[in-house]
Amino acid sequence: MNPINKYFFVSIFCSVFLLLTAFSATSVYAAGSFDPEKIHGPRIEKLCMVIITNADSQVLAAEKGEIDIISDITRPSDIDRLSMERGLSMSLARGFHAFFILLNNKARPWDDPDVRHAAAEAIDRNNMVRTIYSGYCEPINSWLPPVSPWSLPDSTKNIYDKASSKNRLRAKGYKWSLTGDLIYPDGTPMPRMKLLTPLARVAPTTAELAEQIADSLRSVGFPVDVEPMDFSAMVGKLDRKEYSLGVIAWSMGRNPDSLYSFYHSSMDIPGGYNMTSIEDHSLDDDLLKLRYAKNRAEAEAASEKSQRRLAELMPSIPVYSRFSVSAVSKKWKNVFANEKMTADNIWTLLMAEPADGKERPLNMVLAEEPRNLNPFAASSAYSWQILGLIYESLIGTDPFTLDDMPSLAESWSVETVGKGKNEHTKLTFRLRKNLRWSDGSPLTAEDLKTTFDFLREKKVPRFFDSVKNIRSVRAENGTQIIVDMEGTSYWYLDNIGGLPCMPAKVLKKVTDWQNWNPLDPKGKFGPHGLLGSGPFMLDEYKPGEFVMMKRNGHYRMLETGKTGAK
Repeated sequence: MNPINKYFFVSIFCSVFLLLTAFSATSVYAAGSFDPEKIHGPRIEKLCMVIITNADSQVLAAEKGEIDIISDITRPSDIDRLSMERGLSMSLARGFHAFFILLNNKARPWDDPDVRHAAAEAIDRNNMVRTIYSGYCEPINSWLPPVSPWSLPDSTKNIYDKASSKNRLRAKGYKWSLTGDLIYPDGTPMPRMKLLTPLARVAPTTAELAEQIADSLRSVGFPVDVEPMDFSAMVGKLDRKEYSLGVIAWSMGRNPDSLYSFYHSSMDIPGGYNMTSIEDHSLDDDLLKLRYAKNRAEAEAASEKSQRRLAELMPSIPVYSRFSVSAVSKKWKNVFANEKMTADNIWTLLMAEPADGKERPLNMVLAEEPRNLNPFAASSAYSWQILGLIYESLIGTDPFTLDDMPSLAESWSVETVGKGKNEHTKLTFRLRKNLRWSDGSPLTAEDLKTTFDFLREKKVPRFFDSVKNIRSVRAENGTQIIVDMEGTSYWYLDNIGGLPCMPAKVLKKVTDWQNWNPLDPKGKFGPHGLLGSGPFMLDEYKPGEFVMMKRNGHYRMLETGKTGAK
């Protein structure tokens, strides 16, 4: 690494550190002083999710004090503008977003890992993050975002080195034409390649980034031109492998088993996530061991080995991970934020109270129309921003470690039972006592059995990957549920423990899960309304204006004796 590159890397690292430190100052709780089991809430009676789809209008509403929480602020100019507002507190956290350059590994020249490495070394991630995103992103060199507890320590290592890039190509027998374009070792000029990107009017920063990527690749001889197109058309080309290069961003989960979906050769199918068509027997073996690890130790070993192998193969080129940024009005107290979670989180919604002590609704932005509130068919993040407050799962996520923590289940166990071909994973969940649905009726293990059986038998696409390997489900004594899986996998725990739990009495009335509209007062395909165990209930939805939520009076964290940290 030359001194200038090293300077840029250190400079950006310091900027990121200062941003995290400054923005996270809105945090009112620190690890060790925050015990989720001692929190009570929600402390607000109503949560108004105001539908504002225009980014400029969102910022203006926050400046006027009409909005208390605005989430997922992406434009640097908006972040800087809101940071100047004395009535707002900003929070910034590392996110699970990751942006990649996809390479068609079965097409020349990307069928050679040395050439892929040369391309990766030509990309000046630090400069792109600094000039386009003003430092509100983190350059990465990993296949998991740095916030993931499974990411390798060198996930932000700077590999930009144009001299090394050219030396790699030269060592493989490549030459350069008089115009600077690469010539294959067999003497054939490298033809011009298209870098697929969304249209500038839809994703302006991505389009700008694509131009810089093309410039970087051209600087070492790759004849690349940018080809903007409709996003759905672009994804279609990526799915069909009718491309040479493309850019795409993923919102990734906290566990590393997603690497199997992205890079195992069996997922190189139309519509599959292996859009790079990488096929490597050693990588496949590592990814299989990762997906079907029996315990944490096996999972950690396989995760590290898979990531190391990906670093050797370079099937795609990691570029950056975007930070999550939110703004919260200082008219509210008990706001929670840390370096892994911005203030627009469930803990803030549970604990927040007006600073002046006067009860009023908390207003937060809903950036898109939810449209579909059928929990079986809804696929947008905006629909689940609402549904996620209505439904709970057996297991939650610790806000500091991002590890599993109790939710509806107070404890659980993962066992490997049986022998030979009958060896499989057995999950046992023990429910908290006195759980209730929002109508006050008891929540029992029988409800959960019915939920899991329903999702598996109906093959509901959104959840089928989590339930397809269920062998059997048993409910015992109303408070314990036992799930036997086919085969063994450490990840079965999160697959099952993360499913939204629903009342058996509701599921038995759903006659057509695909067309069920819970807002239909006639109840044509299922019952009217949404019945869950989460902290809020749906009160009113006025399309184009707002979704009003009200406090679930039977929520488990409203129990007598619960106290919130002050």
